[in-house]
Amino acid sequence: MKKHVFALCCIASLPAAAGTMGEISHPMPWFASIGTGYSWTERSGIVNPEPTFWDNAAQGYDGELSNEGFYTFTIGKQIHRYIDLSVSYYNNEDIDYQIFQTGASGTPGFTGSVRNRFFTLNNKSVLANIILHNDSAYQTPWSLNVMPFISGGIGAGYNKVNNFHTVGVIPLPTANVGSTTSIAYPVSNTSFAWQGSVGINIQPDASHLSANIGYRYFSGGTFRGPGYVYTNSDGWSYGIPWKGTLEANQLFVEFKFTA
Repeated sequence: MKKHVFALCCIASLPAAAGTMGEISHPMPWFASIGTGYSWTERSGIVNPEPTFWDNAAQGYDGELSNEGFYTFTIGKQIHRYIDLSVSYYNNEDIDYQIFQTGASGTPGFTGSVRNRFFTLNNKSVLANIILHNDSAYQTPWSLNVMPFISGGIGAGYNKVNNFHTVGVIPLPTANVGSTTSIAYPVSNTSFAWQGSVGINIQPDASHLSANIGYRYFSGGTFRGPGYVYTNSDGWSYGIPWKGTLEANQLFVEFKFTA
């Protein structure tokens, strides 16, 4: 009889013991995504660092950078019910710079009082990101779950300036002729890069696939121009390289798989 009473007491105590074990842990999945979008690029921010070398220009050097597309790869993990961490690779399509300049100067290898300057900028960046979101999604009548998020990231940007050249008007005894009047080798550097994003994640019920749609402000960091420049009139010359910044407003879509 005592044995039966003891057994019943043990069984009765199981719910209470189970209750002390706490809530069921929240799943913390891994995820990966591939994304694409379009950048509206800010002006280059270039200034003339050495007026005794770089030609005087009434229009300055702060030319426009072209608007281009980009793509991204991301891998990450949820570490808290409200927080994800990720690492992203960004590859921006070649961005073109062109500016029309006028102005005379006595610099070495003067490229003419009327000229156009060109170069192409390529940026690749790797960023570590933190993503903040709700602990659960908003359900819609269309079997879709919607979750807003904000994100910030910092890392390194690799910037390469290539195809630098200047086409100026070269005076000849009989006519003014357009000519490639200065060229330079490609120049690359690594710079601090960062991003800030806001968007929504849309996921069908009971699916591992979802889509992120949002806006990002992206900074690929500082890029530098050439120091050695070859001109038609003066050969190879050295001057202080100019520098600019790559910053852009971006709209993006990312296709995400959650394990």
